[in-house]
Amino acid sequence: MKGEKLYELLDLLDDNLVMESAEVKRGVWRRRLAIVAAIVAAAVLVWFVTTEPVRHPRQDVGGEAGVLQDGAYYVFAGSGFPGPDEARVPQGIFRYVPGEGKEQLVSYQAHRMDVLFSCWGVNTHSLYYVDIDTNALWRQDLTTGEETLLYTAPGPEEPEAELGVGDLWNYFAHGEELELTYDVALFLNQVGEDTVTLTYRYPDGKTTDTVVLDSRTGALLSQTAQRENGYPLWLGERCIEVVYVDHPEGFTYPGWEEDVELNQYHWTDLQEDGRSLLPPGTMGAGEQAAIEIPGGLLIGYASKNRFDEAGNYLCDATGYLLLTPAGRDYILPEPEDPEDSTRDYLAVADGWLYFTNRTWAALDNGGRRQEWSLWARQLETGEEVLVQNECGPLRLITDGTWCYLSDGNTTDCYRLEHDGQGRPCGLTLVEETI
Repeated sequence: MKGEKLYELLDLLDDNLVMESAEVKRGVWRRRLAIVAAIVAAAVLVWFVTTEPVRHPRQDVGGEAGVLQDGAYYVFAGSGFPGPDEARVPQGIFRYVPGEGKEQLVSYQAHRMDVLFSCWGVNTHSLYYVDIDTNALWRQDLTTGEETLLYTAPGPEEPEAELGVGDLWNYFAHGEELELTYDVALFLNQVGEDTVTLTYRYPDGKTTDTVVLDSRTGALLSQTAQRENGYPLWLGERCIEVVYVDHPEGFTYPGWEEDVELNQYHWTDLQEDGRSLLPPGTMGAGEQAAIEIPGGLLIGYASKNRFDEAGNYLCDATGYLLLTPAGRDYILPEPEDPEDSTRDYLAVADGWLYFTNRTWAALDNGGRRQEWSLWARQLETGEEVLVQNECGPLRLITDGTWCYLSDGNTTDCYRLEHDGQGRPCGLTLVEETI
């Protein structure tokens, strides 16, 4: 095309259309730039958060709950997630002794542990931890520091099948079920003086066995299949079974059809040696059915036939049982308001149950604020004594002498004071942010 002809065609263009086209292009570029800016900002934020522990490493053990053993406090430092308040460098299992400080016993870099599940424990002679990269249980002698491989989970006989594009197409287009496979996995259930109990998960992701090992040699003492309609909890040498029992035919409540589809149309029982531990006519109260606390197992129960005015099935705990490793069980006071209990039970030690009590305090401006106080209940007599005022919501680990309080972010060490009659009566700070 000759230049003269091109100019003639350009003259035929409407100037308004040209201006509108230019404006459209500017708008497109503005949107593109906004998208790029958002991506860059997100990348910078991820970099800032994930490198925070490296740029500003914390020296304390954080706020994870630990274990007291023979006067020493063992704790996993670091949640495993990158974040300003969660991850810290280095991560791993530490031992803290009041007056002596802390030392790292196991490095997360040497043995990667899954902190979302129970992965470590301690007794009088050894520390145990599961390495999730190798599905292996390790033992460290507390006196010599010698490390021994106790057990390695057997892997699948055949390599795992990988999902392909065709599998995903059949799932979304035709509703065909995906045949998923998982890595085998080990979870540490209980550490006793002579035995260690683990859960072994098979590659189907559902089938599990209870594995019991000799705590010193790692010799396999037993391996039994776990029930399909529940799971075990270990309290010292006691095995408490959480059992799901189907509702009787014809039992309905708002939303029961959805529960059937989700395989949740059942009530919860707590059993030991095949015998229910719950009072007659009651069931485990949802998420409060079995709460593990240091030194005990808290069982919340509710009536099987309790409904609100709209016919909704009520599962809030109306009563609590406290189970102890020694086999002595206790009935605890019923909450005044099951839907808003003011007590949080924390730990058991030397015959005392420690808990926080929540109250409301009036403010000068007419409002109110929540206040927490720490109490102790003598399990045999039911006597309750105030240990400390204004403690805030917390986690507590105690052996009756030392007391570790955590707000979920940091942990402080205290000495538990007693009066002339042996009742807990106060806390003396030993070290802040250990």
